[in-house]
Amino acid sequence: MESYQDQLGNTVFLTFNPAEFTEPGHVLILPFYRGKLVFIRHRTRGIELPGGKMEPGETPLAAAVRETYEETGASLTEIKLIGQYIVEMPSGRMVKAIYTAVVDQLHPVTFTTDTLGPVIFDELPVEIKDHPEFSIYMKDQVYPRTLSFLGLI
Repeated sequence: MESYQDQLGNTVFLTFNPAEFTEPGHVLILPFYRGKLVFIRHRTRGIELPGGKMEPGETPLAAAVRETYEETGASLTEIKLIGQYIVEMPSGRMVKAIYTAVVDQLHPVTFTTDTLGPVIFDELPVEIKDHPEFSIYMKDQVYPRTLSFLGLI
């Protein structure tokens, strides 16, 4: 399991080894539509990947499908659990399961959550640390390490 500090000074542990996974309470999804990664535009934080907190009684897989649809309008296929990260904060611990998926279709939906819908770039953004449009939550090592694990960089 790798560890590092995030932009807020929290300790983050990241693994792609299923033997090290624990029960998550949150999900992060890397959905691909026609070979391009689908991001969201959060109303206040900026561009980030879809994800969020699991609802009571919900499985991580169901949360990944729901969060992606709510935040992008995307229906998913070929969903795979690939990793997990843990953020140790002064207020407690957050465990996020990391999924990849293929977007079957982008449906026109009314966005009622804190997102403004999907964002798709012509070229995969990699160097985002100094890019002001991206959320602070994208500027830690989870994003580039996951891209590397997937063989995208």
